[in-house]
Amino acid sequence: MSKAREGRSRRLHRRDWPGFLNRVVPAEIWQAFAGQVKPSKDPRLRWSAKYIVLAWMVMGWSLQTQLTERFREAGEFLGQCFARRRRPGESYQGLIKATRRLGPKVFHRFWECLRATVPARLSQTWTWFGWVVMAVDGSRIDAPRTRRNEKSLHRAGREKTHPQWWITWITHLPSNLIWDWRQGPGNSAERVHLRRMIRSLPKRVLLVADAGFGGFDLWWRLSRAGCDFLVRCGSTTTLLVEGAFQQIVREGGQQYVYLWPRRRRGRRPLRLRLIVLKRGGQRVYLLTNVLDSTHLSRPMASKFYAARWGIETEYRALKQTMGRRKVLAKTPEPGAAELAGNILALAMLVLQAAIVLASRIARLSVASALKVIREALETVRWNGRFPQFWALLRTAVKDEYRRHGSKRARDWPHKKREPPPGPPHLRRLSRNEKARIERLWSDNATVLG
Repeated sequence: MSKAREGRSRRLHRRDWPGFLNRVVPAEIWQAFAGQVKPSKDPRLRWSAKYIVLAWMVMGWSLQTQLTERFREAGEFLGQCFARRRRPGESYQGLIKATRRLGPKVFHRFWECLRATVPARLSQTWTWFGWVVMAVDGSRIDAPRTRRNEKSLHRAGREKTHPQWWITWITHLPSNLIWDWRQGPGNSAERVHLRRMIRSLPKRVLLVADAGFGGFDLWWRLSRAGCDFLVRCGSTTTLLVEGAFQQIVREGGQQYVYLWPRRRRGRRPLRLRLIVLKRGGQRVYLLTNVLDSTHLSRPMASKFYAARWGIETEYRALKQTMGRRKVLAKTPEPGAAELAGNILALAMLVLQAAIVLASRIARLSVASALKVIREALETVRWNGRFPQFWALLRTAVKDEYRRHGSKRARDWPHKKREPPPGPPHLRRLSRNEKARIERLWSDNATVLG
């Protein structure tokens, strides 16, 4: 029996499910993933790394509201798919112990092995105006208010708030596919998470972010790593300029500014380009390290920043559509595995849809795709295959009819109404600062030859 068909109870068509899942994650990916995981020396162990990832992934897709019921569905699914192999364990506690043995990074290692195939699979939507456009943002996930969670996750806000998880992820904007993510306690810093994900960014990337990802140190690290960025700046940013404020607003995307805090005068200043956009009667101030306006024009920057809202819809898909607004595990370690499994389930859902929809992935309806996945899970648990998967997933797109009114609630009581960031502080360069900057730039040009 070949390794590609090891453990399959019957021949699966590539457009059926789970045959299509085997096509998305072929045997080569599983072998590369198994090579990065330390094998167990206990022959009685029934939870392999492959079983662990698949179990948490199926639990992320499940419609059940209890972890034990989600585990039951995952166990029945694995039993149908791998009927000729040694079946996984029968208890949820056994899955927790096996996941704890490998650590929470097991999900990242699997996704790193699979992520290497994404650019070739999304060849039609991988680039946008010659850029690999990605966005980054963070959000919080609730956790049960137990003593162990309160001790490990801490309080994220006011004194009487419950414990929370903080997740920060990077998404590919044309497809809304999660590229990388980090998670931690509710008081974690999203800038620290982004610093840890810089190495995973692909070449020719343009990172789009909101005002929460500002700062000299972060932008200096991105520039040093060869990553281009487009970040909104606010009133907490002080820029050194040569022209007047009216001239900067009038020229829009042609004004060069310097970011050089007094505590970082030992480093060379960052030379950036300030782009001013007008949206809804307000001005939006964007900073980028792409100095050539022919490579990143003002209309392009406007489209990229408007598309950044796609990462917000992905968080809504995780919390609202998939029903994962709250982690159910009452202790931190199982909660970390549950949260990572839910994120991986969403990423795998979008990846399968992207392969089927190709250039139409921008119109993906996560709710419709999730409905197809859950129907496939039920069918596989009882019959073993779901031949309608490909055809139904091709129809999981948003409607095209023109609405005559807004879908938003007239007065939603929980809606956040935070004021938008104000304009950055602009200060003219002094003669000493201008001479010092020219000297630093000339010295740098001499070193580079």
